Amino acid sequence: MPLPRAEALGIGPPSFELDLKMDGSNSTTLYITSDGLKGELIVGREGLPFRIEPSRINMTKGDVNAPVKLTFYGNETLKPGVYEGKVTFLAMTGGFVAVGIKIRAKINLLGEAPLPGAPEPRPETPFEPQEMSYTPYIIGSVAGGVIVASLALIILWWKRR
Repeated sequence: MPLPRAEALGIGPPSFELDLKMDGSNSTTLYITSDGLKGELIVGREGLPFRIEPSRINMTKGDVNAPVKLTFYGNETLKPGVYEGKVTFLAMTGGFVAVGIKIRAKINLLGEAPLPGAPEPRPETPFEPQEMSYTPYIIGSVAGGVIVASLALIILWWKRR
């Protein structure tokens, strides 16, 4: 199977700014173009301490400037201020990461800082990992290769018997 071209996925604009209340949510719209890619986009974040929805987006081969609404949720455990980071998009096709894109994000967290001595709010549930780990994919690939090699050796041994 040929590898996809880097330009097979486009997401824009390349950056955005968003005002977000500590106890609220706010959305922004990005536009996706997928030239020949069909699968799922996994949405993640780098350096942004906010929950984002959706975490997965379906894409089809013919998407051209398809609007996608991303919703960010405030975090009352943080101090008001400007938080900069990236929203990441990994295009999964056929069980593999085909291409990835990062979009710069600048989020202005609005609100009042917690009072001194006030109890810290509990973390939100359900748990959402901060960043995606590739370890399960690597372990799965190695395990699959070992299984295929073992089966090939068993078949060769069986035929020579």
